[in-house]
Amino acid sequence: MDMFRLKAYGRFKKGTSETLRLPIRYLKLLLLFTKIGLMRQMAYRPHFILMVGGKIIRIILLFFFFQAVFLKVDRLGEWGFEQVLLLFATFHLVDFLMSITFQRNLIGSLPRWVQTGELDSRLLLPINQLFLISFETIDLMDLFSFIPSLIFLGYIILNLNFSFSGFQIFLYILLIFNALVFLYAIHLMIASISFWTTQSYGIGRIMDNLFKIGRYPLDIFEGFWKVCFIYFVPLIVIAQLPVQALLDLISWKWIIFGFSMSGSFLLFSISLWKKGLKNYLSASS
Repeated sequence: MDMFRLKAYGRFKKGTSETLRLPIRYLKLLLLFTKIGLMRQMAYRPHFILMVGGKIIRIILLFFFFQAVFLKVDRLGEWGFEQVLLLFATFHLVDFLMSITFQRNLIGSLPRWVQTGELDSRLLLPINQLFLISFETIDLMDLFSFIPSLIFLGYIILNLNFSFSGFQIFLYILLIFNALVFLYAIHLMIASISFWTTQSYGIGRIMDNLFKIGRYPLDIFEGFWKVCFIYFVPLIVIAQLPVQALLDLISWKWIIFGFSMSGSFLLFSISLWKKGLKNYLSASS
C-alpha cells in the first residue's frame, strides 16, 4: 500500500511539474518574441520614432475632437464629457494591446504564409500552432504609443468625481481582458478565411474601421444600427461594458452577456481555424 501511494505521489508530482512547466515555457517564448520584435523595430530608428509620434498625435487630435463636441452639447446620450474621455481612453487601451500582440499576426502574416507556403515550416515546430500564429511577432512600436494612452487613462480616472471600489476595478480589468478575447476571436475568424481564399486583408481592414465605432458611446445610434452594434456585431463589449462596470452603471445581465458573446465567438473561431487548417493540409498533401 505504501509503495502504491509513493508511485501515485510520484505521478502526481510529475504531472504537476509538467503543468507548471508548460505556461512558463510559453511565457518565455512570448518574452523572446517581444525581444525580437523590439530589435526589428529599433533597426530603423527614424521610422520607429515617426510612427510612434504619429500614433500619439492621432490620440491628441481625437481628444480635441471630443472637446470641440462638448463645447456645443452637454451630453452624448447619457454620457458626460469625463465619461466619454474614459470610454475613449479605454478603447485605445484595448486597441493598443490588440495591435501589440495578435492583430498583425492574424490579419497580415497568416494570409501571407498561407499564400506563399511559409506556414508549412511553422506547422512542424514543437509548439502550439495557434499560439505561434497569433503571437510570433510582438509589435513594440505600439507599446510605446500605448504608454501615453495608459497615462492619459490614469489621469482621467484620478480626475473623475467618483470613488472606485476594488471590485469595480477588478471587474473593469476582467472586462478589458474579455474585450481582447472577443477581438481575438473576430480576428481569428477573419484570418481563417484565408485558408479558402488565400487573402483576407481587405476584410480585416473593413472590420478594423468598424471596430473604431466602439470608441464612441453607442447612445449616438438609434434603431437598427444601435441593435446591430449591441447584439449582432457587439461593439459594446470592447470599451462600453468595461467603463460602465468601472462607473458602477452596469447590471449582471450585461456582464453575463459580454462574457457569453466573447465565449461564443471564441469557440466558433477556433472551430473555423481547425477546419481551415485541415483544408490547408489536404490541399498541400
